[in-house]
Amino acid sequence: MLASFYTAATGAIAQQNGMSLHANNIANVSTSGYKADEGVFSDLLYTNVHSDGNDSLKTGHGTKLGATDTVFQQGSLKDTDRSLDYALCSDKTFFAVRGTDGTVKYTRCGAFTKSVGQDGKTYLSDGSGGYVLDGSGNAIAVTDDEKKLGIGVYTFKNLDGLVKTGDNYFSATNVSGDAYRAENAEIKQACLESSSTDMASELSNVIVSERAFGFNAKVVQMSDEIMQTVNSLR
Repeated sequence: MLASFYTAATGAIAQQNGMSLHANNIANVSTSGYKADEGVFSDLLYTNVHSDGNDSLKTGHGTKLGATDTVFQQGSLKDTDRSLDYALCSDKTFFAVRGTDGTVKYTRCGAFTKSVGQDGKTYLSDGSGGYVLDGSGNAIAVTDDEKKLGIGVYTFKNLDGLVKTGDNYFSATNVSGDAYRAENAEIKQACLESSSTDMASELSNVIVSERAFGFNAKVVQMSDEIMQTVNSLR
């Protein structure tokens, strides 16, 4: 009974984590440039159960949310009629922003604004104090001609190696490799990329996860009741 109890418990925890993932995708359905995540579930250790023959059976011990993959799928573009809004036209490219701590992070969201630097000049900003970078890694000074700001567009050898750091930003890792300038990359001004969240799919996934969670929770309850009954017979 302990095996059934803990196997069902791990399943319930895995489904709960899955529901949190889907809920986060749904919460960001209106976030420009957001890339949805999908869970990758993996089995826990198996136990070999020997039979009378030469073959042995394997008994599973539950599952877990082994990894979270980001789906780098191009979102639809929507016109905003705002000159400081930009949309990337490739699902493999990013804008670069140098944060207030000096670190460079990457985003698909091009909802930029203006910010006055310590030198008194006006720079293109992400709205949180970070400066948008050009193709050479320098902050972009905003001129009267906002159509020629020279915004840098970057990409990576392995997008799956990027790590989400919150606020719709990604950081490079050894797995992703260093960012490099994307040649001939296309961006559209006065446009923003919509979230890649598929609302219908996410709602379906939530329903499936809720039902699976309920089934596992019921098995946990039944296993507990059986153990109590067995203990009362001793």
